[in-house]
Amino acid sequence: MTATVQAEVVPQVAALLRDARLGEISGMALSARTPQRLWMHNDSGAPAELFAVGLDGRVQARLRIDAPKPVDWEDMAAFTLDGKAYLLLADTGDNGGVRKRSELLVVEEPEFEAHAEERELRAAPAWRIVFRYADAPHDVEAVAVDAAGDTVLLMTKRTSPPQLWSLPLRPGRSQELVAQPLGAIAVPDEAAPPADFRRRLQPGRPTAGSLGRDGRSIAVLSYASVWLYRRDAGQSWAEALARVPRVFPLGLLVQPEALALDTAGNRVFVTGERWPAPLLRIDLQP
Repeated sequence: MTATVQAEVVPQVAALLRDARLGEISGMALSARTPQRLWMHNDSGAPAELFAVGLDGRVQARLRIDAPKPVDWEDMAAFTLDGKAYLLLADTGDNGGVRKRSELLVVEEPEFEAHAEERELRAAPAWRIVFRYADAPHDVEAVAVDAAGDTVLLMTKRTSPPQLWSLPLRPGRSQELVAQPLGAIAVPDEAAPPADFRRRLQPGRPTAGSLGRDGRSIAVLSYASVWLYRRDAGQSWAEALARVPRVFPLGLLVQPEALALDTAGNRVFVTGERWPAPLLRIDLQP
């Protein structure tokens, strides 16, 4: 295990997510259009829909996606490509390690103004990425998009240590892609989370990922803390994630599985799968 660099930062409660439809949040991303808006989705069993939520915790819109019911959405990302804002949904959950194929779904992020009344929106997929791993099925709950590098990064949850994989963001004409391994992720020493009421809530397992649009920062969530990795000039993401991260403990948050890193990589939002869930804000030190 690598040595831990502790960060003396106390998470703040930004809001309480009271809407009962947000009953099992497992993916979250900060809007590429509106910095005061978060997009969220629920865990497996939920329909293909997203919720736009303000930083005050109020649901601003529900976005229904014209797609089959997901197998197991586990994470999402917001990014800008060729002047357009997109949302990527990661149908990559695989607790049993049995899925022959996983899928990433990309939709264009709708533009709307928040009003007192909730908006009802629809979107069709812009494109899909159907893929498998080069060796065997993996359970992946942490995904990040590097739009500048035209790359999707995937982090395995149930390997020790976690492994980093990559896919092209735009698949071209290929009907099925093969994710390529990039190497191991440096995992910090961390204690079991205080809310460890289930055996599966173990430290050292990535449950969400988010890449800052500064192109230098990537945050990874575990059940106990947020790990922050910084990439130096000329360094690959594989090299950056192989170095010991800075660690931001979460405290008492039940089953944290969603996070979003802001544009500059200086602030992160985190929430969990139990309703009602607090929306935590962590102001990262420079």
